[in-house]
Amino acid sequence: MPTANGGWFKPTDHQDALAILLEVHGFERQRPTPNGPKDSALADVTVFKTPDQLKSYTPEVSQGQRIEQTVLARDLEGVVGSAVLVTVTQVPAKKPGAHPAWVWKQVTDSGIKNQVIAYAEQRDAAVKAAVDAAPDFD
Repeated sequence: MPTANGGWFKPTDHQDALAILLEVHGFERQRPTPNGPKDSALADVTVFKTPDQLKSYTPEVSQGQRIEQTVLARDLEGVVGSAVLVTVTQVPAKKPGAHPAWVWKQVTDSGIKNQVIAYAEQRDAAVKAAVDAAPDFD
């Protein structure tokens, strides 16, 4: 399971993913950036790009990733402390001459949902087992 830390979420890298599990840790309104203030969400991002990754529980995981595309970040403000299962897609701009906007789209396929839930349960059980097996230094 490839794991990266930090960085920025790039929607173009994940527009063909079957499912994206976002575990949202925080939201900052108008966070200072080199390109000016931006709304920003901080999340662990788990991406299942292929059916094989979904079936074998081998997603790409990025912990503590920044999401700063305005609509994407703002949509996550209400789910801080929880998780959502989505894909990412572009929609046409509402204003002439503007760039298309990236938006989250809920995953509705129950088979995909169930596989991602099973992955998360297995992952959490493995973490718990590792913590339980760790030596106690007290």
